[in-house]
Amino acid sequence: MAYWFLGGGLVLLLFGSEAIVRGGVAISRTLKLSPLVIGLLVVTAGTSAPEFAVSLEAATTGAPDIALANIVGSNILNLLLILGLAAVIRPLPSSPKVVLRDGGAMLVSAVALAAMAQGGTISRVQGLMMLAAFVLYVAAIFFSDWRRSAEYSVPCARAVQRLQDGAPQSGAAGLFVLLFGLVGLTVGAHFTVTGAEAVARAFNLPQWLIGLTVVAFGASVPELVVTLVAAARGQTHLAIGHLIGSNVFNALGALGATAALVPLNVTPALMGDVVAMAAASMLIVPLLVSRWKLSRPRGALLVASYACYLLFLAWRQGLVTPQMIGLS
Repeated sequence: MAYWFLGGGLVLLLFGSEAIVRGGVAISRTLKLSPLVIGLLVVTAGTSAPEFAVSLEAATTGAPDIALANIVGSNILNLLLILGLAAVIRPLPSSPKVVLRDGGAMLVSAVALAAMAQGGTISRVQGLMMLAAFVLYVAAIFFSDWRRSAEYSVPCARAVQRLQDGAPQSGAAGLFVLLFGLVGLTVGAHFTVTGAEAVARAFNLPQWLIGLTVVAFGASVPELVVTLVAAARGQTHLAIGHLIGSNVFNALGALGATAALVPLNVTPALMGDVVAMAAASMLIVPLLVSRWKLSRPRGALLVASYACYLLFLAWRQGLVTPQMIGLS
């Protein structure tokens, strides 16, 4: 039963997130909002909605380890596995503006989160501070991109892509789809957290481990699909900006909103993973700055780094020993 709850919850998160984006885009089209606004407030926020829904559900139901681990695991997976796979498919050019503005924001948010977690609690005040920083980040994107074409603005390009996909919906139909997505997201988050807790109990594993791996992967499926499809189609200017922006949305927006509503206790076991998230951010930025391109070998390095991270998680839990991997 635990597997059904967890699997069904992750599926509902995926479809709920997609419905929110589709409904929001239809409503925005009816209101004649600009593609940049749609990209920032609907598309990017919609694809980060699963992480927020799971973290908020976990925090309000007494599972703070899953709440934080979900965000940390998703961000590590975005940078190492998804970005690495996309670069292996096709080398990714990295725009200086995206790397310096969005990459800088990602790096600062990751280091700030690691510093906050050192205190053992992410308080309501700190959550509000993260939300304030998130608002500043969104404002910085808006004012720096509002006169740029879709070719030079990642949120705008993603919105244009969404507006061109499929038949246009009316505002009323969009509202129905949006509400359907919100219900799906809420129910999916409940099932996911309940299933994750049950799986952790069944296998005598800590909740944070399930949050870092299974839940994080399920919540990151929208980013995985968007990024790999963009790389396969040759729309490489979207891939890096999308993932970096998603990490900022997760760390400042989703986690900030969760902590502002429900202060989060940080288990000491998660500190190494929070530091790993900051280290991954520190690794990515120099790789993108060098020659302003993420090559296939560097992509393979990122994928290998994620494999090593998973191996490290298994070793911490005694699931892997040095003898099993031929080290002794």
